[in-house]
Amino acid sequence: MKELRAQIIRTYAGWTALSALRSGSPVKSRVQIYGLLKVVPFDRLLEPTSKPIRAAEFASWHRDAVLGLCEREPLLCIGWAAKIVNVYLKTSVYVGGLGRPGLVTAIHPPIDGGLWAGLRKQFHDRPKILAKTHVVHRIRDIGDYPTCTTIIAGFRDVAEELGCLLIEVDQFWEGADSPSA
Repeated sequence: MKELRAQIIRTYAGWTALSALRSGSPVKSRVQIYGLLKVVPFDRLLEPTSKPIRAAEFASWHRDAVLGLCEREPLLCIGWAAKIVNVYLKTSVYVGGLGRPGLVTAIHPPIDGGLWAGLRKQFHDRPKILAKTHVVHRIRDIGDYPTCTTIIAGFRDVAEELGCLLIEVDQFWEGADSPSA
């Protein structure tokens, strides 16, 4: 039963990554996205084990996974590659409960316009936070991994200030809000 549940969660996580890239991404097709997801070594994080993951190990894994996607698919910039990885992990780890001990504390929210908009509203009077979280304003402008790391550091500052998990900074995402009339 556990294997079936994990399979269902991982299938759904793949679909959420596909859905998240339908708007704006240079790579949109099911074949492309699912093919890219297959080359990411998610098993190192998601297979059941009692060995906790450390923050530095996750950071290294994330960097390698994102850079690997960009190498495999030249149309992807760092921002879009990170979004694929982060949406998949958000669904499988935070929502689905999969992964090694400590993983939920290491993952971070997918970077996108909806999160930037929510953070800008919430922290409009906090230039030090916005200087990190809004170092660029579009996913396609995250062209190198240090820029991605700066944005994540800003998310980490928000999480520490709020006393929440890093992934829970996603509470400010406005993607599901309907426009005001």
